Formats: sequence, C-alpha cells, structure tokens
Amino acid sequence: MAKLRCLACAVVCLAFAVQAFAVKRPRRVVKLSTAVYLAAEFDAATTYQALHSCGNGCYEANPMVRPFARNPGIFVALGASAYAVNYFSSRLKAHGHPRWAMALRLVAIGTHAGAGAHALALEH
Repeated sequence: MAKLRCLACAVVCLAFAVQAFAVKRPRRVVKLSTAVYLAAEFDAATTYQALHSCGNGCYEANPMVRPFARNPGIFVALGASAYAVNYFSSRLKAHGHPRWAMALRLVAIGTHAGAGAHALALEH
C-alpha cells in the first residue's frame, strides 16, 4: 500500500512539474483536408461492402476505380485521389486562389459522400 501511495505521489508531482501548453484549434483547411480523406474512405468502404454483398451481378460504374473495386486496393486508390485533391487545393491556395481551393475540397467531399450514400442505398 505504501508503494502505491508513493507511486501516486510521484505521478501527481510529475503532472504538476510539466508545463501546460495550449492546444490551438485546427484551422478550416485542416478540417476540410481531413473531411476529404474521411469522405473518400467512406466511399471506398461502402463500395467495397456493396460489391462483396452483391456478388458477381454488380460492378463498379467508375472505370478508373473498377480495377481496384473488388479488392482492398480501393482504399489505396481513393486515398490517393483524396491526397491529389488536397495537394492541388494547397497549390491553388499558394497561388492566391483560396476560394477555388475550398471549392475543390467541397466538391470532392460532396462527390465521395454522395457515392457512399448511393452505395448504402443500393445495399438495402
């Protein structure tokens, strides 16, 4: 019991000895970039699940994603597309076009979220 009290005391002393720091709120760009990745992975997961539950009667309509649709490569392919969207958006913003950068990210989020919702609707 004495060892436990000693350990608890050491943890409390260490906690008070460490400097506290403020965590900055994420900027809008970070939130949108994260949302692009999340929407793309939502699209990939719902497409992958829908194709595996449907069997051979279904196929991926997007010809660029079709080679990856029935295997876990779809997560890599759509993750790469999200990376490309974020890369081009950052380039647009660096060249003085922040509104176009935001619009590109919002279109990508809407497209992937819509495709994922469509795959969910097909599954039911």
